[in-house]
Amino acid sequence: MKRLVLLFVCAAAFLAAAPAYAEHDPNPFGTMIVRFAGGTSRAQMTAAVAKAGGNVVTDLSPLGALAVSPVAGDFATRAGADPRVTSVFREPTFDGPVTLDGKDGGGAVGSPHVGKSPSFPDPWHDASSFLGVTNPEGILQWDDARMNVPGAWATTRGDETVRVAVLDTGVQKSHRELNDNLAAKAQTFIPCEALRRQYGEPMLKQAGLTDCGTDDREGHGTWVASRIAGELNGFASNGVAPGVHVSSYKVLAAGFGALPDWILAGLVTACSDGVDLVNMSITGYLDPSDPTEAQTYRLFADAVQYCRVRGVTIFAAAGNEHVRIDRVTASVGGRTLSGAGQVSSGADGIATTPPGADSGDYDLRGLLETPAGLPGVVMVSATNNGNGAAPADDPFGAGMHVGARDQLAYYSNYGSRVDLAAPGGARRFNLPGWDGGDANILYGGWGSLGALAGTGLICQDPLQSSLFNFACFKAEGAAFGWLQGTSMSAPNALGVAALVISAKAPLRHDPVGLVAQLQATAKQSLTNYTGPADPDNTSPTYDGRPCDTGYCHVDTSVSIPFADAYGAGLVDAGAALAP
Repeated sequence: MKRLVLLFVCAAAFLAAAPAYAEHDPNPFGTMIVRFAGGTSRAQMTAAVAKAGGNVVTDLSPLGALAVSPVAGDFATRAGADPRVTSVFREPTFDGPVTLDGKDGGGAVGSPHVGKSPSFPDPWHDASSFLGVTNPEGILQWDDARMNVPGAWATTRGDETVRVAVLDTGVQKSHRELNDNLAAKAQTFIPCEALRRQYGEPMLKQAGLTDCGTDDREGHGTWVASRIAGELNGFASNGVAPGVHVSSYKVLAAGFGALPDWILAGLVTACSDGVDLVNMSITGYLDPSDPTEAQTYRLFADAVQYCRVRGVTIFAAAGNEHVRIDRVTASVGGRTLSGAGQVSSGADGIATTPPGADSGDYDLRGLLETPAGLPGVVMVSATNNGNGAAPADDPFGAGMHVGARDQLAYYSNYGSRVDLAAPGGARRFNLPGWDGGDANILYGGWGSLGALAGTGLICQDPLQSSLFNFACFKAEGAAFGWLQGTSMSAPNALGVAALVISAKAPLRHDPVGLVAQLQATAKQSLTNYTGPADPDNTSPTYDGRPCDTGYCHVDTSVSIPFADAYGAGLVDAGAALAP
């Protein structure tokens, strides 16, 4: 059976493809979702759960649901007998396993000297190189240039009353780029205490759940927050909207992933708290033919509508599997949903497959993408800086249109469900790490620059932090790195939206109007040459590994059409703020 998988989607920098679904571990805690009929109070829900022999783990009562750890062996039967209960189902697991697109190499980055300047923007923003490497735009923060962010800064750098929720791995409050722009109250929705009470600490450790605080032990959430609202403080490089404020809603546990109820609770709480925008750099896939996963998708859809009714616009990563996501009307668990994102049933529904793996284990066809594919969520694909020239002896660089800019990134999902595109960065040759050689790097402005948690996994793991991959480095004790992924494109697009609602107050609580403004002003003078994953090319990779079942390489003989690559186009901050 195809299983849901969650990816920390920034990991396209060297973690690119979904794992084999049949090998996923089940929900280690056996947590169940109990849904109730409309009009059932929270007190009535809690009482019904207790009577049936369960303990509440997560309160989803605004959605008419509770996440429950069963105590009684027949809990589902007993709860289902309550006339107020409409469904009881076991939660699927949002897993974290991923596979490598990079390799060992390059060594540690060290602590390069970085100057200070009181100028605007911050000194790294327009610096021309990093460790001697430059890029087609000629500045390190090339992504702002491509989104015409400087054209908007003359009008606003973001209103301090605008609040952005980052649902992620947490945010490092002490980072110099976020000290003053991050809300003091950080919240976590990982219910370690409730699970510990029922199962004990050894069970949590056995399941791999050790990340129970509000801090960022991964680095991903800190990066996202800094790209949106990194401070203008004369140090390093500021975010797209350095005047707005970010709130951290931690829903992902480093080294574990998440259960759906954690993500749902964070989303509902953020929207109840009155935030203006939500970023979800998270990707999962649900099988609509599986009753449990269909019910889970419906619950996510209800959460999105809960937010939209409150005027909140949600941006999410399109995903890094390089599959086609179609915009469909789908029947899910007995409900018809329009505008859902479903993976193509054709050959372009099989994800990029790592060397040596079987492409049959990466078959996403027919699955519903979550959360970006949920009706009402803004799905953002990722573009690169430009196509560099691969080595002359690299056959996979042939036909890559060297010099072309703003190409669909080699890892990015695409298709009619894409709403907008934004820079996400990509390796220098816009090829997977295994097909480009040692110079197929991210640092120097090929990937996207942002802050990281110095003690998080991205910087602490020798492979992830190495020069060939995320190139984590420190300046005056603060960590940074060069990432790529639709995890990067989503906050870039959201940052532009934050500038728009700062300058155009009527759009602040109008998701339909805000998205329409972004789409109407998006750049359309682009030509995409990036192709899909190639099912027929079974040649070994450039680094000599097997690709016996195809899908390891980019097909350079065909191009993904404009609308599928970019949606309405590449976000343009200056144009979106124009009168």
